[in-house]
Amino acid sequence: MVYIRIKKVKNINYAYLVESKWNKEKRTSQQITRQYLGPLAQISINKIPEEYRNESTIIKFLDSYDLNFEKSSELNKSLQDILFEKLKNYELDELINIYNEYTKSVYSLLDFYEKLLIPILHKIGDQWAKGEIDVATEHVCSNAAITLIDVINQKNLNKKISKSSSSSTHKSIILCTPEGELHSIACKTIESLLLEKGYEVYNITSPLPTNSIESYYLDKINSSIIIISVTLKENVNSSIRFVQQIRQSFNIPIIIGGNAIKFASKSQIELLEQYNKVYFDLEKLEDIITYIKTLMNT
Repeated sequence: MVYIRIKKVKNINYAYLVESKWNKEKRTSQQITRQYLGPLAQISINKIPEEYRNESTIIKFLDSYDLNFEKSSELNKSLQDILFEKLKNYELDELINIYNEYTKSVYSLLDFYEKLLIPILHKIGDQWAKGEIDVATEHVCSNAAITLIDVINQKNLNKKISKSSSSSTHKSIILCTPEGELHSIACKTIESLLLEKGYEVYNITSPLPTNSIESYYLDKINSSIIIISVTLKENVNSSIRFVQQIRQSFNIPIIIGGNAIKFASKSQIELLEQYNKVYFDLEKLEDIITYIKTLMNT
C-alpha cells in the first residue's frame, strides 16, 4: 500500500510518497519513502508515479487537501480512459472493481456517476455520432454500463432490504420515460442514488403508452414524486402530453430531467410552466437528488 505522508518544517508542509510493506522477520509493517514530492502547495499529479495515481489512498489524499480542481480533473480523466476500455471489452469484473475502489475513498456513488461514468457515456455517444466508433461498440459500451448499474442497484437494494423496516422512508418514487423514449440509463442511475438513500423506487422505463402507466401505476401506487427522463429532444412534446395527462387526475410533484430538456423551445417551456409542481430546471444529478429530498420531507 502506498500513501502520502506530510512533514512540517518551519511551518511549511512537505509531502513524501511512502510505501508500507510487511516485514516477515520483524513481523511488523515497514514504511519506505519512495519519493519526495515537494511542498504540499506545489504538488502536481505529474509528480506522483503513474502506477500509483489510481490508488484509493492517493485519490483520498488529493481530495481531502483540495489541492485544486485541475489535479482532480486529471485524475478522473485517467480513470475515465480506463473505464472506457473496460466498457468496450465488456469487462464487468474490472468495471465493478473500478467502482468499488473509487467509492472506498472520499468519493461517493454520486461522484462515480457524475465524474466518471456519465462523462464517458457522453463521450461514447459523441464518438458514435461522428463515426469514430461503430454502432456495435456503442451498444457493447451501453450494455456494459447498464449491467454495471444493475449490479450497483442490486447491492443498494440488498442493503435496503437488510435494514429494519423502521429505518425505511415508506415513501415511493416513480421513474418513467415518455412514450417513444427508449433510453433507460438515466433512470437507472437515479434509481441507484435513490435506493442508496433508502427510498422505495418503481422504475418503469419500458416503452409503454403513457395511459398504461397512468391507469396501472399511478392509480395503484401511492407515490410521492414522479420523475420523467427524456433524452431525445423529439420526445419533449411527448413528455408535455404525459404531464397534461397526469395533471387531469393527480397533483403530485413531477420532475422532468434529461439531456433533451436543455433543448426545449420557448413554447414548450411555457406549456410546462402552466402546471403547478412541475420542475424541469435541475440539470445536475446532485440537484435532482437534493430537490427530491426536499420534496419528500415536505
